[in-house]
Amino acid sequence: MKNKILLLTLLTFSLHAGDIALTAEQEENWQIKVQAPKSSQTLPLGEFIAEVVTPPSLLHTISLPFEANVKKLNVANYQYVTEEQVLANVTGTEWIATQQKAISDTIELQYHEQRVARKNMLCKEEIIPQKECTAANAELEAYKIKVSASKALLESYGASDDMITTLFKELKLSQTIPLTSIVSGRIIELHATPGKSTSSEDALFIIQEKGSLWLESDIEVSRTGGLKEGQKVQITLANNTFDTTILQLSPVINPQNQTRQVRFLVPLDIDVFAGLRTTAKITLSLESYKVKKNAVIKDGDTQIVFVKTKTGFTSVPVSILTEDDRYYYLKPFEALKNEIAVSSLAVLKNMLGEDDE
Repeated sequence: MKNKILLLTLLTFSLHAGDIALTAEQEENWQIKVQAPKSSQTLPLGEFIAEVVTPPSLLHTISLPFEANVKKLNVANYQYVTEEQVLANVTGTEWIATQQKAISDTIELQYHEQRVARKNMLCKEEIIPQKECTAANAELEAYKIKVSASKALLESYGASDDMITTLFKELKLSQTIPLTSIVSGRIIELHATPGKSTSSEDALFIIQEKGSLWLESDIEVSRTGGLKEGQKVQITLANNTFDTTILQLSPVINPQNQTRQVRFLVPLDIDVFAGLRTTAKITLSLESYKVKKNAVIKDGDTQIVFVKTKTGFTSVPVSILTEDDRYYYLKPFEALKNEIAVSSLAVLKNMLGEDDE
């Protein structure tokens, strides 16, 4: 009987659905306290397991297009190397055979150059028909193409301009060829060993060039709805806090755990290393209103707050963007610039004629 009387008493304060008229004395009697929501320019997305990875564009593979034997190794794993630094000296039967063919092509070219020079002189004096000179010059062009192809093949094997010039000028073989680095960076994988034979499929060195790394994390689909590529975020990772952007969002959902992979850019000056796997705290650069969880109550399928008015309170539906242990972060709207009730919400809800959830 007492509960029915209490409910009838509460309902007398309701002007119409959503609005509640209360005096200051009544607010004090019901111990209703108010507090202004705090405007925030950041929105915590949460803490997630993330991994630092190297972008493929920073990884460079040094290999040979022929079977070879490592005669001398000049570097060690994890060593920093500079562009064009000699990493190893190698040799191989294919390397020797390619040089021999280049020398043979050069000798033939020199012979035909002399032969064509003589024929051109005879043609000029009309001693022999012009068609013989035309044929000889066409043949000479074919030999020039063969020599150019030999040079291109030597270059693909890693021969330097000086080595190629010496080979064609002195017609002398080089027993070994220096294998040089194409970039400056640090060796992260080393598969070359002195005396070891390698195949054309082997990656002898993998060098990581210095540059910005990536941070990748699998985030629940429910938390990625408002994310966009290029969006600014703040990340706390391994005692480092830095501002960055979202590089890519996976266009597919992992069906096993209902997550999307999100990739962030790690600034170059942040001291972290590829392979690190740890917890990352991610905060979005997004405006929101921060309220204590006890200031929000469920009304049916809707979350509401009670906004202070001149005559009492009015119920307002809110959109929760995210939450942490103590706070809800609400989507901004004009009503949240006013004070809201932070206690006795069940009492206010009963005044609307609803049962407490």
